[in-house]
Amino acid sequence: MRQQTRVPLAAGEQFASKWEFRQFIDEDLIDYARIDLCIAGGISEARKIAGWCETHYIKLATHNPLGPISSAACLHLNLATSNVGVMEQPQLPGKSMSNAVPGQMTWEDGYLLPPTAPGLGIVFDREAARRLPYKPSGPVRPILHRDDGSFTNW
Repeated sequence: MRQQTRVPLAAGEQFASKWEFRQFIDEDLIDYARIDLCIAGGISEARKIAGWCETHYIKLATHNPLGPISSAACLHLNLATSNVGVMEQPQLPGKSMSNAVPGQMTWEDGYLLPPTAPGLGIVFDREAARRLPYKPSGPVRPILHRDDGSFTNW
């Protein structure tokens, strides 16, 4: 497909490790690596993928379909990376789980501002989260685990 179009190509939001990105990066098949921190192994693994992409002039487009905790993690990855293209943001900060995650990131002039608190810069209120009603947005998907017990995508 790379030879057939000049449209920038992106892939990777379902890739579970740097090794799944390997061919796409090494063969320069993409312009944007869509890293999902919750699938690809967290911030440390994503930093490795980002560094690898940087050597091939591939930008990041962090895939972030979840909530305020993954948003904070994606923001920190992007702040620590020089080859950021864009960050997917499912909702404006404070619009999702604001009771359970108070003090979410600040949105100003189209940009997320870095938090000043330690760690990811957010607080998770477990008791407030327990009081939130569960509302499935579609069919209930299976919860899958890898051999090591970690969660994986369906």
